[in-house]
Amino acid sequence: MKLKSILLLLPLMLVWSCAKKGCTDPTAHNFDPSATKDDGSCFYGLDASSATFSYQPSSGSDNIIIFTADNPDVECSWDFGNGTSGSGPIDTAKYPFAGSFDVTLSVFNSQGNAQNTQTITIDSNDISLFDNPLHLILTGGINGPGYRTWHVDSACQTHFGVGPPTGNTPDWWSAGAYEKPGCGLYDDRYTFHLVGYEYDQVTNGDIYVHNAIAGQFPGSFENLYDYTAPFDDQLDESWDLTQDSMLSFSNIASIGFYTGVNEYKVELLNDTAMWLKYGHADGQTNWYLRLVPEGFVTTCP
Repeated sequence: MKLKSILLLLPLMLVWSCAKKGCTDPTAHNFDPSATKDDGSCFYGLDASSATFSYQPSSGSDNIIIFTADNPDVECSWDFGNGTSGSGPIDTAKYPFAGSFDVTLSVFNSQGNAQNTQTITIDSNDISLFDNPLHLILTGGINGPGYRTWHVDSACQTHFGVGPPTGNTPDWWSAGAYEKPGCGLYDDRYTFHLVGYEYDQVTNGDIYVHNAIAGQFPGSFENLYDYTAPFDDQLDESWDLTQDSMLSFSNIASIGFYTGVNEYKVELLNDTAMWLKYGHADGQTNWYLRLVPEGFVTTCP
């Protein structure tokens, strides 16, 4: 009986012993077992004071800001308010354009998570901070209004086409000039903003979608082989163009004829034309799209 009592008490003693050593398991990831409240009791959570941070310009540029978390003993995730993010207790962000930006630090440990936001102000532009000159072409550069709007080049043959998944040209079919009128393709507009990398997809109420995915769009109807589908404007979304020329959008925003994907390979981009190649959700085709800037008078190739 005594042995049984000792065995029953042993787990309780171990729990009490662990509690004396720290508030939770001291082997927990990134957890400081000495963390306690001012009164010595266990600290069961994080609040905004755990996510405070400071910032200062780098020595090389007032548009490159160094952010430092005040608490280095937590995991840190940054939203720099300029369309980029980071991690770690110290990180750096570039701000090519003047303006106010809401920077949020999110912190995590075994006790929970918390956030804190500060607004920083950048006083002047520094266009040299752009790593990819294609960003300037896509958005019209710094000397324009800060954005550029594109649309499908319906006036030219091969503005839209399809080919094999391993090819580079629309070998299977390509549209002739104005071949798809009234389908929800030619009246759509796609605006790329430079500041904040914002993206506006203005659909005028519908888009053109591949017949195989029309069932995903209630109210869609067949129109010149594929389908016209109800679709609201997608405003204040974001765009990204990587160094290897892959263009993508946030959430359900897209561009052109919709095939179930929102990542596009930029085959050509200049001040008068943008050629895109993209796949299909089933991986069996490559689609092609030619766009031109709003107001540009097309000269067909």
